[in-house]
Amino acid sequence: MTKHIRKTKALIDGVFRGLEAPADTFTVNQYPYPHLSEHEAVRGDWKRVGDEIRDAMTRADVKAAA
Repeated sequence: MTKHIRKTKALIDGVFRGLEAPADTFTVNQYPYPHLSEHEAVRGDWKRVGDEIRDAMTRADVKAAA
């Protein structure tokens, strides 16, 4: 008898989860923003871009000197 009750409970839980599914579609996830401001975020991006350009130029200079 308990197996039948578990199956019935699982069915009812599944029906309720199905009814709640459209509400989950419109849930907005909130993620923490790792920067103090947008200015800091953009500045960090440009710093990384500048570092990559500097590294590429150094590799090109070494390659040209060889």
